[in-house]
Amino acid sequence: MLTTIREKATGWIAWAIVILITIPFALWGINSYFEGAAKVVVATANGIDIEQQVYQQALADQRRSLVQLMGRNVDAEYFATLAFKRQVLESLIDRNLQADSLHRRGFRLTDQQLASRIRSMPAFQSDGAFDQQRYEMLVRNAGLSVEGFEQQQRQQGALEQLLAGLSQTAFVTDAAVDQALQLLGQKRIASYALLDIALFRDAAIVTEDAIQDQYESNPDGYFAPAEVQVDYLRLSVADLAAEIEVEPAAARHFFDENPERFSLPGSRSARHILIALAAAAGEAAVVSAREKAAALVKRARDGEDFAALAQAHSDDPGSARRGGDLGLIRPGTMAEAFEEAVFALARGEISDPVRTEYGWHVIKLVDLTLTRVETFAEVHGEIEDELRRREAEERFVVLAEEFQNIVYEQPDSLEPGAEALELEVRHSEWFSRESGTGIAASGVVREAAFSTEVLVDQLNSEMLEVDADTLVAVHVRDHRERRRQSLAEVHESIGRQLREAAAGVDLEAAGSVMVERFQNGADWAQVLADGGLEARELPQDMGAASEPLEQAVVEAVFSAPVPAPGVAGYGGLRLDTSHYLVYRLERVEAGNPAAVSSAEREEVAQLLLTRRGEELFAEVNRTLRADADVSIYDDKL
Repeated sequence: MLTTIREKATGWIAWAIVILITIPFALWGINSYFEGAAKVVVATANGIDIEQQVYQQALADQRRSLVQLMGRNVDAEYFATLAFKRQVLESLIDRNLQADSLHRRGFRLTDQQLASRIRSMPAFQSDGAFDQQRYEMLVRNAGLSVEGFEQQQRQQGALEQLLAGLSQTAFVTDAAVDQALQLLGQKRIASYALLDIALFRDAAIVTEDAIQDQYESNPDGYFAPAEVQVDYLRLSVADLAAEIEVEPAAARHFFDENPERFSLPGSRSARHILIALAAAAGEAAVVSAREKAAALVKRARDGEDFAALAQAHSDDPGSARRGGDLGLIRPGTMAEAFEEAVFALARGEISDPVRTEYGWHVIKLVDLTLTRVETFAEVHGEIEDELRRREAEERFVVLAEEFQNIVYEQPDSLEPGAEALELEVRHSEWFSRESGTGIAASGVVREAAFSTEVLVDQLNSEMLEVDADTLVAVHVRDHRERRRQSLAEVHESIGRQLREAAAGVDLEAAGSVMVERFQNGADWAQVLADGGLEARELPQDMGAASEPLEQAVVEAVFSAPVPAPGVAGYGGLRLDTSHYLVYRLERVEAGNPAAVSSAEREEVAQLLLTRRGEELFAEVNRTLRADADVSIYDDKL
């Protein structure tokens, strides 16, 4: 067609085409060429635009930070929630307001200060000196330009100037430090018991009339959400691997080529006594330390208990508390000289003094296991699994592109994809946008199933990455709208809900009666015995409480009023949906400020100063936000 146009585009026809092309280009094209893509703004604060590109970078940075912090424990679906997006955006807004305020107040970081700040960062140093190439590489790897990173550092440096100024204006009196030390060192001598809601469930009675009334009085309370069933194709490494057969010869070849993979290295269990010595110690100190170590060798070989000697004489406080026990030692985990000595000893044997950079060691070998090479028969199953997975991963990479193309190019059905890739069209159970099982346990799948393209237009979804090894495409199979559930459908759940509520009322009533009896002079032990409850001693601080419920108990009792001298105080409260706490607070012992060292006192004073500075800074931020004109565009997030 282009050839035909060119051949005929002569004379007035050519000029007409040129004019038709020129008019829209003149009105729109040139302007677009010079201005580039339109700027997308996600929020505005005091006239300062926060652009989508900056916001997306902040999202990526926060995602990366959370993944590094929490690893596999982080819920990847959380990153797609509005709550996460708003949290990142709110932080950006605060930073922009801070930067604007700092600029107007004259806080600055000079070029010299900026250079000194960056050059002092250990991450950008090689062999103790600033490395320009390393600096630029790490900044680029973090997704930033050098200019952008330096601007961030200017803002952070100015913010630190403000924080330092606020901290310097804060002050702490000696009385405040004394009060803090009294609270930090406070002990509460108390015992407690927990009433469990399980004691009251069986006695809770729920009538049919109550269930009927609950259903009829909440016409909007019992609805089944909109649900769908989908057909889906799944391409996964695990499914591909299951279809692969490994030749015995291939498995044997892998075993022969990777002997180190199937060797179980030997290990040693040992105790040691360390006579510490500085690496640069003089000859006299070295000799003196060795003589001390040799004397301990003789005492241990003469039959004295090695663990007791380690507790009394070792300069390694960590292992000394355990009688010198170092646990399991594998090759490559200890200093070379120490390791050589350990692996040369027989079980129960005690070494001559061994010198390392830490000093002189006396070592006793407690136990040992020898290096063992697994046989092919023991590991052939493991080898076959690995070879299957390797081949499956190669196939997966090849098929993934074809999978993506075919579900997009033939969007009316999954059958062409199933036929081309030799996959099975599977069917899901019913699921809602909020929850599902099987393939619908993935939020990515649920979101796609309820999208306009899939649910309304009846098209295939795009290729969905459920995880690193699994790709899915879905096509709606059936759909049912949100509907009110019948009484029969919700009868059991209403009954369970009412029984739990009734049991909770009985739980609180029983706990309140017990507290009232204690306050009226009833015997603590007798009342607990009557209720079949066990008294427990209160941990002395939050750090000693290991379980969340126990921590809640400690927090509740430490929040209780201080009883009068010589009189126990009683109280109770519902800790959660299942437990009611009753406690007996015998006395409160305040910490003694005079018992702490001057260094500890100074540390507490600095903590209070820091806290006051942070409070002032938080107040500055609250004021900035309260006075700011902020607009957020949720549809752009």
